[in-house]
Amino acid sequence: MPILFSKEEKEALKKQMLEVGFNLIREYGVTHASVDKVTEAVGIGRTTFYNFFSTKEHFIFEIIRYQREKGKNYLLEILNGREKMTVSEAKDYLRYLMTGEETIYKYLTLEDSSDLSKIVPEAFVPDMEREIKTINGLIVHMEGVKTDLEYGVIANLMKMLAVMQTEREAFHKEDFRKTLDAVLELLFSYIFEKE
Repeated sequence: MPILFSKEEKEALKKQMLEVGFNLIREYGVTHASVDKVTEAVGIGRTTFYNFFSTKEHFIFEIIRYQREKGKNYLLEILNGREKMTVSEAKDYLRYLMTGEETIYKYLTLEDSSDLSKIVPEAFVPDMEREIKTINGLIVHMEGVKTDLEYGVIANLMKMLAVMQTEREAFHKEDFRKTLDAVLELLFSYIFEKE
């Protein structure tokens, strides 16, 4: 007989699976962060898991969305009732979003990205309107932003940071962090007025 969950229990269980899933991906990578490991850690059966997520790839995509939500919550924490972050806070926040421990991109491989693009292709197709909306959703909370933003360049630099992390094996390991920082600084130069 199937287990029945209240709406609150479903939300709590889903959140727990997403947290466990992200931690498993950080530890083992997507390939070895199996559904069995998730269900074992959470204490549920595979059938219950698949009542929440149709496939493992769908689960991974939901983890990406969940991590983005956490990023939005972190933004609200930084703002702490203010309308805008200082330039310094904004740069730290962008570092957190793009290259911090909570970004999933540093734990994905090119193959993982390819698998995800097959189940949610619209999320991987360049869409300038959507990307402008995302960028504006961030910069509206930042001081010192240029008035003549080059949205395509900003979007490409943000994607570049994600791709670099999924393809990190192609880069010189000893200088990888410096390279990420250099691309971040380039991104900042397209967003913020010179100080």
